[in-house]
Amino acid sequence: MQSSMNARYQAINFSFFLMMGSMIAFASNYLLALGYSNAQIGMILALYSIVSFFMQPFFASFADTHPSISLQKLINGLLCMIMVASLILFASSKTFGRGLLLSMLVILIFACMMSVIPLVNAAAFMYEKFGIKINYGLARGLGSAAYAIISMILGYVLDAFSPTILPLIYFILALLTFLAVSSYHYKYSGQEKREEQHFEQQEKSKQISLLSFLKKYKSLTILLFGYMLVYITHMIINSFYIQIIEHVHGTSSNLGIAVFIAAIVELPAMFGFERLAKKINIKALLLISLLFYIAKHVVTFLSFNIWGIYLAAFLQIGAYALFTPAIVYYINQIVSAYDSLMGQTANTMFATAGGIFGSLIGGIVIDYFGISIVLALGVVLSILGTLICWVGLKKINKIETILIDLLYFNVVAFVLAHSTKLPQQPRRSRIFFH
Repeated sequence: MQSSMNARYQAINFSFFLMMGSMIAFASNYLLALGYSNAQIGMILALYSIVSFFMQPFFASFADTHPSISLQKLINGLLCMIMVASLILFASSKTFGRGLLLSMLVILIFACMMSVIPLVNAAAFMYEKFGIKINYGLARGLGSAAYAIISMILGYVLDAFSPTILPLIYFILALLTFLAVSSYHYKYSGQEKREEQHFEQQEKSKQISLLSFLKKYKSLTILLFGYMLVYITHMIINSFYIQIIEHVHGTSSNLGIAVFIAAIVELPAMFGFERLAKKINIKALLLISLLFYIAKHVVTFLSFNIWGIYLAAFLQIGAYALFTPAIVYYINQIVSAYDSLMGQTANTMFATAGGIFGSLIGGIVIDYFGISIVLALGVVLSILGTLICWVGLKKINKIETILIDLLYFNVVAFVLAHSTKLPQQPRRSRIFFH
């Protein structure tokens, strides 16, 4: 059963990241081909992050109030929305071209895709108490391999044809993911159902609010806020990669190669993360990954030809590739079992906020000041974010407690200013009983 469940979870990751790569890596290509400006592209990319930020709690609440709706059905519902909207997007782009309808469809498709991510991540850890251990690192590594493959292929395909065919690609890959998710079955025994129901009752009685969570885990809050600043630069590069590559006289095929390099070098860190974590402390791995982020962003800023971009892409090997599994495991280590879903959701929330600011800042600064300025700003944000993360990871003495409290209250003020509700994951039994 365990090997079968691992294979099915790996299939979900592989197909989902094929779809995600076709969207994220080539979003600017598609919108530029339809006549959007950089600022307009930034606005659209920011809006889909905002919409997904609020879609997550909506679907979580829906799952809580409809216990007959499984995680499988919930994810597949989102994938169906992507498929239908993709076909309408393809037809409308051919018929009407750039306009409000097209913009809204892009936002909807991308928001649905982003809303699937925390649900897929949650699936990796939900069966462990029943003896089924999912190798998250391996599955996530296969996802990166899928991202690399689709990026390389589409880079050449779009050079040969046109970015306007992308909605059809979205449809095909969403259908493939739908089939993979449909195969992900696990039937609880009577005893396992009773255990899960008991856990849910305990979890419900111990649920805490956003402010209570941030206060209870101040250091984690600071760490996630610092990473949000680093992630802003990461998203500026991802969202406007084609503009950066064209700045050094590259093309869509060069974009495909760069994304392929960045995705393929993630594999060693993700495949071997569990073994690596046994030898090196998780905190140290997080700091190492942040230093790689800085190096990657500095090299991107200094690049004057496509080879510099390729080198920066290679540095992904110790940046996103290492931080992504490390932060998932770190959160599970430091929060209680009843707070773990809230912790993973907080991680998603801060990353989503980073994506919003990255898209907005990137588009506006590129239009008014150019690529070099936005990349220089990104380097500054990366350094500042890493210093804040270092504070969040340190062992705290009495003097540092005062400083952390001050930083914490500023972070809380920021969160309250930009969010009215923390997205919550659906409770376990509500989405996993089949």
